[in-house]
Amino acid sequence: MTHTGPAPTGAYWNDRATAAAFAKLPTPPYLVDLLTAPVPDAALALDVGCGAGRNVPALAAAGYRVLAIDLHPGMLHQARRHAGPRTAFVEADVTRLPLDDRRVSLVVCHGVLHNLHHRDALATALRELHRVLLPGGTLSLNLFTAHHLDPCLTPRGEDQYALPNGQHMTLLSPEDLLCFVHAAGLVPSGEAVQYLRPGDPGQRSVWRAILTRP
Repeated sequence: MTHTGPAPTGAYWNDRATAAAFAKLPTPPYLVDLLTAPVPDAALALDVGCGAGRNVPALAAAGYRVLAIDLHPGMLHQARRHAGPRTAFVEADVTRLPLDDRRVSLVVCHGVLHNLHHRDALATALRELHRVLLPGGTLSLNLFTAHHLDPCLTPRGEDQYALPNGQHMTLLSPEDLLCFVHAAGLVPSGEAVQYLRPGDPGQRSVWRAILTRP
């Protein structure tokens, strides 16, 4: 849900109905599984593009202190319903994270990076995620890719597409994305998962992986 650049996504993400719909989504099972691992004392989790806060309660319940960030005030308004003694919420951009180096044990970045305006911004975001991770830290990442391009998408330039509602997306091939991941200093833990899921409208090709900072 984080966005940079001039594409007109803000109205969509700040819309009350959109935020309310996202607030109803559960924590995804793959994150629930990841949160069964022991949590170090005072460990910090960063939820990047937290949206309406669907992951915040699970992160806090697992034992993390949680910093949840999003670029859109409408989403953060919903997310703050999950405020508690172990949580904080900040309006911020994934390409300029408001954290010092090597502070975070776990980063959750789901459905965010494809909303950036171009591939250079996506590369910058991956470097930022690497920067704030502790050595040995974990990044749970998923985003849409160009593996499947639905006919509803309108090409706008290299790797750039628009939805009928005006949302902009940058969609890399899975091969290019993996190159970006390695260039940022991140290492996949196991094989990435790739699948199609329904979009609004059309279908999206999702790339999901657990990454680490060596």
